[in-house]
Amino acid sequence: MRLVITHEQPDFDAVASAALVTVLMPGSVVALAGSQRGSVGELLKLYRDQVPLVAAEEVDLEEVHELIVVDTAERGRLGRFRPLLEQVPVTVFDHHPEPSDPVPGSRGLRDTVGATVTLLVRQLEAAGVSLSAALASLALLGLHEDTGDLTFDHTTPADHQAAAWLLLQGANLEVLRRFRSAPLPPELSGLRERLLREARTVEVAGRSVVTASFSQSDYVPSASGLANALLDDTRADAVIVAARMDDRTLVFARSGSRVDVAGALQRTLSGGGHRRAAFARSDLAPEDALDRVLADLPAFVDAPLRARDVMSSPVQTVTADATLAQARQELARHAHNGMPVVDEEGRLVGVISRRDLDHALRHGIADAQVESFMTRPPITASPHTTLKEMEQLVLRHDLGRLPIVERGELVGIVTRSDLIRARHPGSDLRAPAERVLASLPGGARRVLDLAASLTEGARLYLVGGTVRDGLLGTGYQDLDLVVEADALVAGAGGLAGAAAPGVATLGRALQRALGGRLAVHGDFGTASLRLDGGLVVDLASARAEAYPIPGALPQVRAGRLVDDLARRDFSVNALAVRVHPAPADLIDPFGGLADLEARRLRVLHPLSFVEDPTRLVRGARLAGRLGLRFDDDALAKARAALRPEVIANVSGQRLRGELELTLAEPRVTPALKHLDAIGALGPLYGLALDVAALARLDAAGQEAPRRGDPDAAPGADAALMVLLASTPDAAAERAFERFHWPKRLGLQRERVRALVKRQVTLGDDRLQALEPGSRRALAALEPAFASTVAAFEHAPGRPRVRGRDVLRLGLAAGPSVGAVLDALAAARAAGHVDSFDDELALAERLVREHQAARAARAEPATDETPP
Repeated sequence: MRLVITHEQPDFDAVASAALVTVLMPGSVVALAGSQRGSVGELLKLYRDQVPLVAAEEVDLEEVHELIVVDTAERGRLGRFRPLLEQVPVTVFDHHPEPSDPVPGSRGLRDTVGATVTLLVRQLEAAGVSLSAALASLALLGLHEDTGDLTFDHTTPADHQAAAWLLLQGANLEVLRRFRSAPLPPELSGLRERLLREARTVEVAGRSVVTASFSQSDYVPSASGLANALLDDTRADAVIVAARMDDRTLVFARSGSRVDVAGALQRTLSGGGHRRAAFARSDLAPEDALDRVLADLPAFVDAPLRARDVMSSPVQTVTADATLAQARQELARHAHNGMPVVDEEGRLVGVISRRDLDHALRHGIADAQVESFMTRPPITASPHTTLKEMEQLVLRHDLGRLPIVERGELVGIVTRSDLIRARHPGSDLRAPAERVLASLPGGARRVLDLAASLTEGARLYLVGGTVRDGLLGTGYQDLDLVVEADALVAGAGGLAGAAAPGVATLGRALQRALGGRLAVHGDFGTASLRLDGGLVVDLASARAEAYPIPGALPQVRAGRLVDDLARRDFSVNALAVRVHPAPADLIDPFGGLADLEARRLRVLHPLSFVEDPTRLVRGARLAGRLGLRFDDDALAKARAALRPEVIANVSGQRLRGELELTLAEPRVTPALKHLDAIGALGPLYGLALDVAALARLDAAGQEAPRRGDPDAAPGADAALMVLLASTPDAAAERAFERFHWPKRLGLQRERVRALVKRQVTLGDDRLQALEPGSRRALAALEPAFASTVAAFEHAPGRPRVRGRDVLRLGLAAGPSVGAVLDALAAARAAGHVDSFDDELALAERLVREHQAARAARAEPATDETPP
């Protein structure tokens, strides 16, 4: 178990940081110690399903193989988890000054920014990870709490950048207002209390609107804050305050997302502002001004969402006389966290949750009936209940799901996730070119600045995908740098003279300053430095290249930056930012920025695809990942490159490598659809495409991390099996021969196809014979089998070797323990082990292999390796 913990009595920053770690490191589980009260407790009641949470007291410490500590570096604040600090690898993310007795974290990040959320946002942005609007809102709330709404003295530019990024991810300011109240100036506190007493609430088009008025002989500074305060205090959909000051009536209006107060004030009083914040002046008396605005307001109100708009129907239920084991399998079958319970006549009698079932099953009472453990009587709502009223029910009763009943009949169900989705619309992406360098997290920027300072007699450029992704705002994976020096000369058979030594010298200088592992490829004039924190810095001399024959590897020689950019596949990859000498400048000789803004993939040369048909696969991958499209010219050039005599020059090994990279994408369907749309999937690979099955596989992979279920992620093996099983036998046989896929994979394909074609009956024995990826492929190919596969995966009573057993075999605590457990799970799923003794024997062999690998890694490494 990879466990994420924080200090006791966590605040918003601690909870949000823990949640972000589960996105950065899928499969992590969060344990919160102490009671969560007040606003934090209320928020967790709504957001609990967004984070894989466990109670701290329920964690088996022997099952923890990695510990991530957030928002504290003090040993004394970790409670019962403190002994783990000396037993497992520890990663720390914290923004506080180092304490006198710090947590001994060897990885992570500690920096004196305003909030720990900021540190995690850096990591997420650098990794190109997107957040759901719900988690972005939670993170922004934590950031605002610890920075005093970005006003405390310790607030840094990085905090403001993190806040901007979270807004771009879809963070909802209404959530911020709801759970965090901005303080009013002291002089307005008394007035605020008076307005609260005298305010009246009216319903306008199904929305609650609070109005208040007052008169002052003198002008009251910051009076607009009263509208904000009333909106926070009343939680109304809109607040309108009219104040008579200096012989004029000033009208301040604030609202949530469903009321356009600016439109109403503009029509009524010629006011202005934003949809949720507006202002107007008038000669009318305060009450008259309020009446006029209320009269016009219905035209600017969105109808409130009600249960019927967000509920799921029909409802999956479990009967009261079912056993707890049966109920748990039903939850797994339908991927639910709880279900309504009905009697023999289908009437709603209670609700059962996965947590309650798991508690009971841990105590060995799987045969007990559901009615003994269900919650009753159930709290329900009607189809006409508003979103706000449902949220209030969830908060008041700490509900995970709300059955919707009409005239005594169960007609739907609303979960916490449904309420969250209803509150969070999508968000826009950013793409300002001037933020390429600013978008780099602090650690990467320091590496870049250091590289610039070490570059003498040459120019240093940030190039390619790093610039492209910075312009798109999608984060980055590593730093790609090109060195251009006048002294570089061409040499026979590759790069010679000063080219390779120049890059190698820079690489070694960076290694001396930063550590890490350096590999130098002299023949190609490149070097790669992998830093201990995971950042990869790729260095290259500016090069030109030529292809001796189509499909062959290129021959390279020294060149200028423009030559280096010209050898790239697409214009959007032929971008560079000069970082030395200053000032920084965007280099765009081929119009890549315009193509990027148009979301267009354009090749740089007429023979680009003919020289290297694998560029078609890379282009499809880019198009799928970044939402790009091949332009018409690229499509025409693709057809010329797909002639048999051209494809024959490309080795099966290179094509297989590109396909494996494509199948390793977080979402494989978009890339493969592009590859198929340009007519390349068949000629290059001879494989058939089942778009619906791949889309189901992608959906399963996106859902798995949120459930804290890493074993449910699809992976490249499942995607490849979908392709192979969708392909006719003769074509599949040719593909196996060309790409040298193992015979084991062929046997798995036969088993999957036999089940899909109903040639054999699906049962536990058939599922046990399939590897995990093949089972997931089966569920994607045949949705009717998905529930059976899910039930099989969650069936109780299977033999298990646990983490403590692996540790007793002599393997040191750490990620290797998790790797052994993962391998055991795969063997168990494939039917290679069917008893505890079998598992233990396999574990002993795996432990020996890991120990041998660790010993090999401990040997001194050379700083240069062959290409």
